[in-house]
Amino acid sequence: MKMEGETMKGAEMTYFLKSRHARIEITTPDNPAGQGVMLYDLEDAKMTTLIPSRKMYMTIDMKEAAESMKGMSKNLNKPQRDEDKFPVLTDTGKQETIAGHTCEHWLMGEKQNLDMCIAKGLGYFGMGGQGGGGLGSLKNLAFSPKLLAEAASHPEWVKFLEGGAFPLKITSTEDGKVKMNMEATKIEKKALDDSLFSVPPDYKEFSMGAMGGGKP
Repeated sequence: MKMEGETMKGAEMTYFLKSRHARIEITTPDNPAGQGVMLYDLEDAKMTTLIPSRKMYMTIDMKEAAESMKGMSKNLNKPQRDEDKFPVLTDTGKQETIAGHTCEHWLMGEKQNLDMCIAKGLGYFGMGGQGGGGLGSLKNLAFSPKLLAEAASHPEWVKFLEGGAFPLKITSTEDGKVKMNMEATKIEKKALDDSLFSVPPDYKEFSMGAMGGGKP
C-alpha cells in the first residue's frame, strides 16, 4: 500500500496475512533505517513491535491493555458509551476496483469523514486471515461477551464484517480537505514462512533504558 498524509510522504506499507497472524511493515523514503514492523498474534491476543535498526522488540498483551482501558474509564467516572464502541457506519453502495479486487465504499464516524473501500475474502485488517466471519471475527479483538452482544444489534456492522473486511483504500478528510490517503497497489497470494510472524532470535526485548541510549 502507498500512504500519503501530513506526517507521511510516500510511505509504503506491506501487509502479510496468514491464518490468525498478521505482519505489517512500514517504510518511508526519507528514513529507510526507520522501518517499523508490527506482529499481531490473534491466537494469544498479543501485538509485538519490532525495531529492526536496533534489533529490539516489545510485546503488548491486548487483553490486558483492554482491561486497563476499562479500569481507567471507571476511575475517571466516564462510562463507555455505545457510540464510542461502534462508530457510525454507512454503506454508500458505491464500488471500485483496486489492485484487481472489487471493494465497497463505507463511511465511518460521526462526521462521516473516513471513507473506506472494503474488500471481501481477503481477511481482516489487523485481525488475521480468513478464520471466522461476521461477528465471529470481532471476538478476536473484543474479548468481551457483552461487547459482542452489542455488536449484534448493529446490522451495519454485521454486514461490514461478514466475509472479511480488508480496506484497499482509506481516505480521511477534514473540512473538505484530504488529511490522509492509503491505497493498495498490489495483492499477491503465496506461501508465507512462519518466521515472518515471530521475533527473530537475535532481537532483545525493549526497555526504556535502551531507548534512552543505555543498555537493553
